Amino acid sequence: MLVSGNGSHAVGRSGHTAAAEVSTSPRQFQRGIAGVRAMVDVGVEHGVPVLASLDGSGVDRNALADDTAHVRAWQELVVARNLVRATGDAPGLGLEVGSRIPLRMYSVWGFALLASPTLREAAAVGLRYLELTFAMVGIHLQEDRDEVRLVLDDALVPQPVRHFFVEREMANIRTILDTIVGRPFTPLRLDLRFPQPEEPAPYEAFADTPIAFGAPRNAIVTLAAALDQSLPQADRHTMQVCERECDLLLARRADTGFAARVRELLTQWPDGIPDMGVAAAELYVSTRTLHRRLAVEGTSYRRLVDEARHARAVEMLSTRGLGVDQIAARLGYADAATFIRAFRRWTGATPGAYRTGVPTRRF
Repeated sequence: MLVSGNGSHAVGRSGHTAAAEVSTSPRQFQRGIAGVRAMVDVGVEHGVPVLASLDGSGVDRNALADDTAHVRAWQELVVARNLVRATGDAPGLGLEVGSRIPLRMYSVWGFALLASPTLREAAAVGLRYLELTFAMVGIHLQEDRDEVRLVLDDALVPQPVRHFFVEREMANIRTILDTIVGRPFTPLRLDLRFPQPEEPAPYEAFADTPIAFGAPRNAIVTLAAALDQSLPQADRHTMQVCERECDLLLARRADTGFAARVRELLTQWPDGIPDMGVAAAELYVSTRTLHRRLAVEGTSYRRLVDEARHARAVEMLSTRGLGVDQIAARLGYADAATFIRAFRRWTGATPGAYRTGVPTRRF
């Protein structure tokens, strides 16, 4: 998850050249099972049953043993929420999980970093193919004079799991750096936005690194010169081969069209229908970008929500045996009457008539 790239310099208020900053966020729609497995394993050690961690995620427990299995970002988010809730958001929980995701679980992305000649080039590869990682927070690299900061932007992560994912990414980044550098990597310091916990024991993994709690950002800080150090398993040819494989992986995993990604998010959202701001955050774009990209494809968020409600209503009526009031509430309608009117518009029948088999009218 180390990321970098070419960026422009800006003049700050002091008149000096400000930090060059490059940022990105992974699309996160398909990812390996390792992130979920690590959460489930830690949960078991904390007394959380496997099925309790997986509740509502749609992840089959049998898939946990299959390294080729893939999950969606929303599924991983559900598992994280379950784990955090069940353990009372214990300090250091994310550190435990992040340290259990070894570089080998990143497949060809990990090999590309391992074969990079320098940390700077490894960082560039990390940015280019960040969508192949397990990252749930936004990540960007700021290089400013003698220091470099790997910043973890948690703004788009839901509040209940924000602390957890920051910890997880920091521990995982440390694990990745230790592996590609070939020895323990010691940062200058860690900056953490959340307050210092009463019990510091969970942070013993970073005992060799000063930690600034209550900082303005979450960041791993080190010397800028570290980016140009040679890596012990450098092999440029191997790195280039791995980059080509990463391109192929992205092409196979990519969804077709932005509207298709929104439709999938809406139809698989675990609880109700998210508003546009929440959906944009889940897709790692701004609300304005979400609106613009849907308009380019000839649709709108309102229209996709209507489609999703239609599909989910039909599914609930057909398979779940829920009452009209329950379905209306789950789909975010103010009352059953509003839902019934919408359902008649979609199908030409009331929910009750549809359930008993009256033919529907298609538009």
